[in-house]
Amino acid sequence: MAEKQSFPQIPSTVWWGVRALLQRSPNSPISERTLGVQLNVQEAAAKQYVVELRRAGILDEDGKATELGQRWRHDDTYADAVSDILSQTYPESLIQIAPPGEADRQKVISWFTREGLGRGTAGNKAATYLLISSAEPNASTPKSAGAGTGAQRKPSSKASTGDVPKKTVSENARREAKVRAPSPDQMPLNVNVQIHIGADASSDQIESIFSAMRRYLYDGTAT
Repeated sequence: MAEKQSFPQIPSTVWWGVRALLQRSPNSPISERTLGVQLNVQEAAAKQYVVELRRAGILDEDGKATELGQRWRHDDTYADAVSDILSQTYPESLIQIAPPGEADRQKVISWFTREGLGRGTAGNKAATYLLISSAEPNASTPKSAGAGTGAQRKPSSKASTGDVPKKTVSENARREAKVRAPSPDQMPLNVNVQIHIGADASSDQIESIFSAMRRYLYDGTAT
């Protein structure tokens, strides 16, 4: 049985974010501080992600891109790079039941659970496997990478309500809100009363306080 930590677990934001960093500075080392600052990742998580990137063969012990990592950062050699990462990182038994480009997520999760992982961890490991097994490089760079690459989508000029005029939509919304709004008589009213009684109060004084409360709260409500 394989150990629970024998397979990488890398979020897609880190995967593509690190790739964008290597595209800008291919020879610069990537440390947990670099990940923390550039990708807005917590220090403890960033440290673990560096370990996972080493496990995948993308970074070396100094945090620099390996020969595989250099191929991984280029679009024209990305498919070959992830194919090598897949074969070097995962056993043939998994690749056979979940071939690249044809993998079924539930089968991959089931495979990891049979390796002794919990359902949540198995799902995370499966997500990384599916990420690596895709031969298509991401067309856009995460905003957190700060590279400014990738086309920004312009907001659609069409209203989400289709062809319905805005005036009609707003009038309908106001009518529905008016129907749903409860009247003041239907709205519940809760009153919380706190009483602070001194430790030196006598029994007669305490009884007098509660008697007054009953008179003002209950008798007053009845009238």
